[in-house]
Amino acid sequence: MDDRRILHWEYQAARGGVSAGFLLIAFATLSLTVAEGGTTPAADAGSESSEEATPDAESKEGKRRPLQSLLQGATPEEHERLQAERKRLSAAAKAFGTDPTAINGYYQLEYGHNSFTNNLRTDSLTAEARLPITPNLVVRVTMPYLFADLDQTRGFTTNGASDLTVRTGWRLYSTPNVALFIGTDTTFPTGSNDRLSTGKYTLGPAGAVAVPLPRMRSLFFTIVQDFNSVGGDPSRRDIHFMRVSSAVNTIWSDRWWTLASMEWDMDWNSNRKTTMNLLGEVGHRFDNHWNVFASSGAGVVGQDTFLGLDWTVQAGVRWMFQTPFFSEKVVEQLPMGGR
Repeated sequence: MDDRRILHWEYQAARGGVSAGFLLIAFATLSLTVAEGGTTPAADAGSESSEEATPDAESKEGKRRPLQSLLQGATPEEHERLQAERKRLSAAAKAFGTDPTAINGYYQLEYGHNSFTNNLRTDSLTAEARLPITPNLVVRVTMPYLFADLDQTRGFTTNGASDLTVRTGWRLYSTPNVALFIGTDTTFPTGSNDRLSTGKYTLGPAGAVAVPLPRMRSLFFTIVQDFNSVGGDPSRRDIHFMRVSSAVNTIWSDRWWTLASMEWDMDWNSNRKTTMNLLGEVGHRFDNHWNVFASSGAGVVGQDTFLGLDWTVQAGVRWMFQTPFFSEKVVEQLPMGGR
């Protein structure tokens, strides 16, 4: 009993440290971006040019609505600079591998430690490959290896491969102002044993939107996804839950970024019980290919669901490449039905 109490105190202390780390990242991101929101090159140059505007131009631009001026700029010159900043932010997030709507490629290896509210603890080593097939089509393959320990009555300790996930996605629309992406995650029950696998084939259609925020030097994106089991072991629990993930990816420089995110889940099979997890990430880009990142997070809502996270820490390395396997010219030359 004493040992269990000591372990409980240790995990509570660790969770407190993880929560404090996330709050520090989120506070720094929000405070600095708000404080410096009006000091971006676009804003500074815009204020200078507005002082030199002619009376006719001032009269015309004065009719702009405040929100329109904030988003698009008060003058044509400021509008052009904001558009250039939007392009820079999207390009940086694409190079970092943090924009879910970008068509890019990478090979990634990530370590993670997760503690769940049902006393399950896992250490994972996850290999992931994101492959840009065409300028608008991407395929991502994720394969985790788990070390799992369930500390409760009839608990267990095991390790092995877990379920394989394949994502196929298509970028529907992309401008400097917004990008739209749709795709589907397909999960295969490839786990080494029943404790490391759901035992189900799962489909998770998703939609994502990304919006650059030039005055905050950030990219905001949201992913909405619904997971539903479509086959597999009939004796295993069916899966059906929805996940909404939103994040602010702040680009501090061409080398550094932070990401503050919220993940909200609803389990349709358990009276619509919900969970919410908060996560923070810091990343660094060494060159055109190598990126490293570290993140931490904690669950804040939903202590009695199978998605209930207690706390987590993760770190990984990512090797980026940007060129699709098939160029747009090659795709256009492919034979199509009816031609």
